[in-house]
Amino acid sequence: MPELPEVETVRRALALELGELRVLAVGGRSTALRRPLVVERLAAVLPGRRFAAARRRGKFLLLDLEPPGTLLCHLGMSGRLTLDAVSAPLLPHTHLVLRLEDGRELRFVDPRRFGLLDWLEPGAEAADPSLARLGPEPLDPAIGRWLPPRLKARRAPLKALLLDQHLVAGVGNIYAAEALWRAGVRPDREGRRTALPRLERLALEVRSVLEEAVAEGGTTIRDYAAPSGNFGSFAVRLEVYGRQGEPCRRCGAELRADVLGGRTTAWCPHCQR
Repeated sequence: MPELPEVETVRRALALELGELRVLAVGGRSTALRRPLVVERLAAVLPGRRFAAARRRGKFLLLDLEPPGTLLCHLGMSGRLTLDAVSAPLLPHTHLVLRLEDGRELRFVDPRRFGLLDWLEPGAEAADPSLARLGPEPLDPAIGRWLPPRLKARRAPLKALLLDQHLVAGVGNIYAAEALWRAGVRPDREGRRTALPRLERLALEVRSVLEEAVAEGGTTIRDYAAPSGNFGSFAVRLEVYGRQGEPCRRCGAELRADVLGGRTTAWCPHCQR
């Protein structure tokens, strides 16, 4: 599933490419995504509007348009937003097509249909069920101050806490595993049983690994690609994610893999205590 760095990469690309382009027409087919995608509703509100800004909240994209309104998007497990010439053939599982005034189309492709596309009227964002309870952003420079007490107050394993979008928005399986390895903390250690200085280091490593991944355009494991079609290059810098059974690059011990909260977590039994 695309995490914060991948979504931020898409956001930056769309902000650059869409500018103030106007939507001319809407095509596609209504289908059941994370929420029902009702193409007819989007076709009634989008044509004639211009893109004004591309924002990100956690793993969600928010495309603001004028007259005011916002297209809310989540890429789910396999979703992609592509910018293609009108003449380019549609990929399978293309659910929405926005015809733009520059002769291109913004297309939403989602084979596994865990994504989301919805229209938010002005003022609806604050009450939207997907956005209203999201925690603070982990790229916040003050994360070392506010995240450790949140982790310390809970008895769940740290890996599960980092994935809790109500505590901190945007961190997923890949970068939680990498931050825990960098901080030298076991993923199954309870938050309440971890000393605050260790939690402070973990918080800083969360921000650091996310910033580095953003700079590399994210991580491509299977489906993720930016709207240009480029793949994220951070995969070559992964230290533990997907490397169970291989030697730790810091100490040489064999990396283990445990399942926490339904997610496989690779970690080093020697380096992470």
